[in-house]
Amino acid sequence: MNAFLAPSVIAFAETPFTAPAHLKLALYGVIASIAEACTDGDIDDAVQAYPFLADYLEEIEREVAAGACLSARWRAALAEWEGRAEAQAQRLPLSALRRAGLNPLDVELLLAIGLIEEDPRFGLVFEQAQRRDNRPSFGLLMAWWRDRGDGDDRIDQVRKSLQSLIEHGLVQLSNPEAPRPDWTPSVTLAVWDGLRGELSSTRWLRHIAHAQLPQLSDYVFPLAGLDGQAILDALRTGASAPALLIRGPIHNGRKTLAGALAHTLGKDLLIASEAVFEDETRWRLFGTLAAMLDALPVVEADSSPGETRRLAPLPLVDTPLFVVTGRHGAWACEDRRPMLDIELPLPGPAQRQRHWSACLPEQSAETLADLSGRMRLSSGHVRQVAAAANAFARLAQRERPQHDDLRRACRSLQTARLETLATRLQAAGSLDDLIVDDATREEIDALATRCRWREPLASGSAEVAMHGVGVRALFAGSSGTGKTLAARLLAAELGKDVYRIDLSATVNKYLGETEKNLDHALSAAEELDVVLLLDEGDALMANRTEVGSSHDRYANLETNFLLQRIESFEGILVVTSNAADRIDRAFARRMDVVVNFRAPDAWRRYEILRLHLAGDGCDEGWLQDAASRCALSGGQWRNVVMHARLLALQSGNAIAAVHLQAALTREYRKIGANCPMRALDPPRGGPGH
Repeated sequence: MNAFLAPSVIAFAETPFTAPAHLKLALYGVIASIAEACTDGDIDDAVQAYPFLADYLEEIEREVAAGACLSARWRAALAEWEGRAEAQAQRLPLSALRRAGLNPLDVELLLAIGLIEEDPRFGLVFEQAQRRDNRPSFGLLMAWWRDRGDGDDRIDQVRKSLQSLIEHGLVQLSNPEAPRPDWTPSVTLAVWDGLRGELSSTRWLRHIAHAQLPQLSDYVFPLAGLDGQAILDALRTGASAPALLIRGPIHNGRKTLAGALAHTLGKDLLIASEAVFEDETRWRLFGTLAAMLDALPVVEADSSPGETRRLAPLPLVDTPLFVVTGRHGAWACEDRRPMLDIELPLPGPAQRQRHWSACLPEQSAETLADLSGRMRLSSGHVRQVAAAANAFARLAQRERPQHDDLRRACRSLQTARLETLATRLQAAGSLDDLIVDDATREEIDALATRCRWREPLASGSAEVAMHGVGVRALFAGSSGTGKTLAARLLAAELGKDVYRIDLSATVNKYLGETEKNLDHALSAAEELDVVLLLDEGDALMANRTEVGSSHDRYANLETNFLLQRIESFEGILVVTSNAADRIDRAFARRMDVVVNFRAPDAWRRYEILRLHLAGDGCDEGWLQDAASRCALSGGQWRNVVMHARLLALQSGNAIAAVHLQAALTREYRKIGANCPMRALDPPRGGPGH
């Protein structure tokens, strides 16, 4: 350790009011106590037995002068220094522990246990004193601290203090199965670093200092009705500090709001991940570190639909406890502290424009307004997308990001959130490329309009109607009629990506896992503003049945969950089905738009043929005759043209009626029927069909 500066009339006058300096002063008092205890008060004997103590004792005597009862005089000088620090409102972890409820004896014993972390040479002192480990045992600590020279035996107080250190998570035992006197405690690494005003790298904890927290006045609330001062007033009301649930999508300002509230309350922020619940000792340590760092504790964890999670009391903490969580599930406090609940929905267009403006100040007001209306993202995602889009623009040597840069930036977010449960489909073209009958076209156009104006439509609804911004559409029709193609073209028309839920990755045999996977996919689609496609939706939305077995009961539970989740869904969902009559009627009632895809008539079949041929010349009479005679679906006509192109490529000729005829015959053979077109000469060199 570094030597103290020259002595002063005022004890430790030139010692700064910092956490490391405070820990050093307190440790010197403990060292004086150990030197006195290990040799029955004879300091000279202590130095003779352990020469390294000479430097410590020299510094101690320089500050408080040589004489008897060094430890007592040092403690008195330290108390005076702590009083001056408190008058200046300094943040000192040791003082914070005292304010949280630890007494001076608790603190001294804590430092004695951790002393070997500061200077391993003290291990020799402990080892020779107890003829065993180089860490002090309960028995040794009780023997050395039971008497302070006043004749009073404090062994019961020492025993209670040591037990208190364990209960609060400040120390841990390596041999809890041994008799109590043989217990060997050690200070948790995070606690020892916390005494220095730091926090060691702990994967489930994150500490943010008060100076790094945002101001509440700078926070952009997603709704005009939310008010920071009202939240603060609610937190300060009542005898006991409440728990505050901050619900909402991820990356939507939940932790930012917690930080802004902590800043206003004059606190640091200590954020624990869901891993804090894996071990009871972690929970106790979390509370202790929050008290030590004068930080507001925040737990970031989700609760599944229908699940209730309980929060045990936090030791030493008398501040509000914040829980950052999703929209679903319930929370309860075992100590019956009051619980407040606020929800941060995705920001509206005006709030999104403020975020875009802060991230892209060089963009025009018209561009920012267009971005705000086009991309319904969370506040955090807006800022991430803007930063990534700026990087893409610089890579392309452009001064400002363009719409394609923003799309690429959005896609980088989607990959991490969605691609484990869903697959991105190619979305290119427009709805003009979709060939359907007039009634279907009218419904598709109405659906696209509804998607574009879904936010103004929702805001104009009566409050009692509780109309959300979600759009749910059912595409019903036989296979090959263009349902999936329509979903892809709809996404392209809206300027969004489309993801198809992967049922093989979503459906799970274990109870509740399917619901969790579906909830994750739906939540990600909401927050990333993509079109979500549930292909062959009748597999999940089948009619509920009479409960005849546990399988029926669990299947009905999945259906009930999906019903509720789809109703609360705030994104764009397209469900396709080849057998709409198998879908539970409750799902059909929750669909905003139902589009029926019918088999194409002769004229539509001709248009589909021409679309897939993409301008390639062909016998017009044959095309019209084939479209009139062959009642195939759009998907089947696509197969015909694709195979005809293969035949043309292999023969080295341009695609012609003879190739289409061969491919058409092959397609009818696949469905077990005869082709109604008369046979033509087969193409030369073509592969078998």
